Amino acid sequence: MKAKAIMVWGCTSDAGKSFLATALCRWFSNHGFRVSPFKAQNMSNNARVALGGEMGSAQWLQAKAARREPEVRFNPVLLKPERDTASQVVVMGSVDRELSGMDWRRRSSILWERARPSLRELMTENDVVVIEGAGSPAEINLADVDYVNLETARESRAQCLLISDIDRGGAFAHLFGTWSLLPSDLRSSLGGFVLNKFRGDASLLEPGPTELFARTGVPVLGTIPRIQHHLPDEDAVVLDEFRPSEGGGFQVGVVAWPRISNFDEFRRMESWPSVRLRLVRSPADMHGLDLLILPGSKHVPSDLAWLRERGLDRASVDFANTGKPVLGVCGGMQALGWRIDDPSGCEGSGQGIGLLPFSTLHGERKIVRKSSVDAPILEGFWKNLSGRKLSGYEIRTGAVAGMDSDSVQGVIQSQANVLGIYLHGVFEDASVLAALFGGDERCPDPLEKTFDDLSLLAQAHLDMTTISSWADPAHPVVRVRRATGRLCVLTGGVRSGKSSAAQELARAWGGDNVTFVATAQALDQEMSDRIRVHRDDRPASWETLEEPLDPAGAVRVAKHSVVVLDCLGMLATNHILAGGAEAFRVSVESLIAAWTESGKDLIVVTNEVGSGIIPDNALSREFRDQLGWANQRLVAASTEAWLFVAGARIPLRKP
Repeated sequence: MKAKAIMVWGCTSDAGKSFLATALCRWFSNHGFRVSPFKAQNMSNNARVALGGEMGSAQWLQAKAARREPEVRFNPVLLKPERDTASQVVVMGSVDRELSGMDWRRRSSILWERARPSLRELMTENDVVVIEGAGSPAEINLADVDYVNLETARESRAQCLLISDIDRGGAFAHLFGTWSLLPSDLRSSLGGFVLNKFRGDASLLEPGPTELFARTGVPVLGTIPRIQHHLPDEDAVVLDEFRPSEGGGFQVGVVAWPRISNFDEFRRMESWPSVRLRLVRSPADMHGLDLLILPGSKHVPSDLAWLRERGLDRASVDFANTGKPVLGVCGGMQALGWRIDDPSGCEGSGQGIGLLPFSTLHGERKIVRKSSVDAPILEGFWKNLSGRKLSGYEIRTGAVAGMDSDSVQGVIQSQANVLGIYLHGVFEDASVLAALFGGDERCPDPLEKTFDDLSLLAQAHLDMTTISSWADPAHPVVRVRRATGRLCVLTGGVRSGKSSAAQELARAWGGDNVTFVATAQALDQEMSDRIRVHRDDRPASWETLEEPLDPAGAVRVAKHSVVVLDCLGMLATNHILAGGAEAFRVSVESLIAAWTESGKDLIVVTNEVGSGIIPDNALSREFRDQLGWANQRLVAASTEAWLFVAGARIPLRKP
């Protein structure tokens, strides 16, 4: 057993296990470790095609974060819920129908024997295996069959982190209760607690961490702020917390039926400039939509029944009859057809809503593959996809009746403004999104930046020296801190003198050796003129970096040790107009982490909000709330802060 295992347990579902495991995978990869993810059993209808078959999306993403090719050994058992009391069992990438029909307690020992060889192999091939648990390791009614948390920890001899969602309340009770209910032989393997989704000043948590340590002997190794991390989660509960994009733009609605699958494939569409995405659960949710999407479904007949109970079948047909576009992906495509026939009993038969002229026939064989297809001639909204090579992956037993599953007609069905496609992942392609919604088709996938941001977040908020010592006790990655840089925050109203003061301070700190990070975008001629005037006012020797969304990246690459960021208000505007208010929070946290790690002196210019009347529209209120939070966050982290009023400065935090 060569590798060291680091396992992430959670006090509850949706505590942050997948998020933390992903962050650790990228952090260890960034520090030169060969790392792989592992989760013995995942329960999710979000799946991807990998080496060997299908696997859970969470471990697929963790593999990408670890810079590894996703393979089914990383998630040897996948349970795909079909009903409240039944799941399809996927073992090493393929459906096992015998195990699917077996009582879950009886099959647990069999599944562990099928999963354990993968863990053993990964432990011999890697330096670190980052293991994600499931639910809670302290479910005492399940302890005798819990191989995902307990047997995996024993087999791998893992050092474990226990993460709790503090935003729910009762985090210290959750941590203490979970620790106290762990099997006695595993309690010593718990090396640290992590508090997740915290809002505010972490110092206010005392004496909680101290008292917890006194009772358990387990330290709190980090407090992670609440951020939107843009990673899909295996728990369907996240859809209940889904925040729709706000503001104007192209309005997209995704039907949130109960057995929704592969919802994560729309993550990139959600963040695409000009696109606003929301969930549809009733006809009222369709008001103002420009595009309706019926996503994948693990059990189309039952989801069609749900659709009809809510009147969404009629509403969808009425929507299509207005000439607006409708999209069905995989199970959603089947729902758009005439009928679903299932003689083999895979899912059951049902009646579609009849927007596409085909029927579905289920077979015994499950198609699991990556594939591409040249789109046929399409009409209306979809015409820009005509002839384009569309690439993605297929996970299905259904087929277009009378058509070869490998043919274009076996993968794509269309009629006027309605499009059905069996390929998942097509709408993660920037060129496809640009063809439909406009924008830059060369835009890189934001996942890589997300992985690096999570690594920085772990570095900034967790005791990674202790955690890395579990992987390599002789050579832990000591957190090397450069001399702490200065952080000066200058806030005030428009024309209050803060930008001029920022440049004066930068000259005093850096002279000619200053990097200026400009967040403004030239969206019209008047703004272009403003940008030119401000640029002319700055010394020619200063480096200028124009960065509307990623100031942390600019701070890291800045060639000078004194950096001016002007201004935070424009950064908030850019993110909110791009549909990413939560992405703005991630950007601010990443900025603080980049300043902390770089040791550079940073001067941030921002706008003070909240002194006037309450805005009369949601977009302005969102701007006020987000920028107000960011100002508090930066001033709390600052070494000095000043409020500017009519050219005079008032100290908020003296140096």
